[in-house]
Amino acid sequence: MFWSCLAFERNADFRSPIAGKISMTFRTFTIAALAAAGLVMADARQAAAQRIPSHYRFVDETQSLGAFVSHIWTDRGIVDLGPNSGIAFGARYSIRISGPFVAEGEALVFPTSRWMMRLQEVGSDTITTKVGETDLTLLGLSGGLRFDLTGPRTYRNLLPYLMASAGAAIRLSSDPDANAQLPADQRYNFGTSFAGQVGGGVELFLRRRLAIRTDARVLFWQLKAPGAFVTSQDIAPEEWVQNYTVSVGASYRF
Repeated sequence: MFWSCLAFERNADFRSPIAGKISMTFRTFTIAALAAAGLVMADARQAAAQRIPSHYRFVDETQSLGAFVSHIWTDRGIVDLGPNSGIAFGARYSIRISGPFVAEGEALVFPTSRWMMRLQEVGSDTITTKVGETDLTLLGLSGGLRFDLTGPRTYRNLLPYLMASAGAAIRLSSDPDANAQLPADQRYNFGTSFAGQVGGGVELFLRRRLAIRTDARVLFWQLKAPGAFVTSQDIAPEEWVQNYTVSVGASYRF
C-alpha cells in the first residue's frame, strides 16, 4: 500500500491538483498509522516483561479449627518423679485479631506413665530407688498469642509463625492403688500445675482453606516433691522443668 502511495504521488503531475493533495494526505496518514502501531506493540512488550507474578497470597479466612498429634519429651525432675515421655493428642481453635496477631486456644490429652520412687537407706545414706511404674493421664489447657511472620498472607503457600501461651496441666487419672505400697510421706501426686509454652512453626496450605501444620515448642510445668524427698535429698519442694514437644496436624479455615 505504501508503494502504491508513492506511485500515486509520482503520477501527481499528470493528475489534477486535487488528486495530488489526496495523495499527500493519504501518505501522511499511512506513515502515522504505522508509527502508532509500532509504539503500541513496543509498550505491550515492555508491560509483559515487567509483569512479575507474586508469590504472596492473602488469607481471607479469619478463623481455623484443627487437630494434631505430638510427641512430648519430658524432664522427670531431679528425683525422677515426673511424667514419662510419650504421645499426646489435641485440638486447636484460632481467630485473627488484627494483622499478624492471632489468638489461639488448645486442649490436649497426654496418656503417659510415671516411675514409682521409694527412699531406701544404704548404710548412712538415703537413696531413691525405682520400685515400679504406674499409669498417668494429663489434660493440658492453654490460650495464647500467635504472631504470623508474613502477616495475614502466605509466601509460596507457607505461613511461618511464633507463639507463646499459658495454661494448666491437670491430672485426669492415675492408678489409685499404686501409691498404697509407699509410705504416706513418699507418695507423689502430680495434681494441677501452671504450664507455659513458647515456640514456632509453619503452616503449608494445600488448598485455600486446608493446611497442614507442624511446630516445635518448649513446654514447662512444675513438679512438687513429697515431703520425705525434700528432707532426705535436700531438694526444693517445687521444681520447674522444661519439656520439649513437636507436633503435626491439620487445620481448616473458615
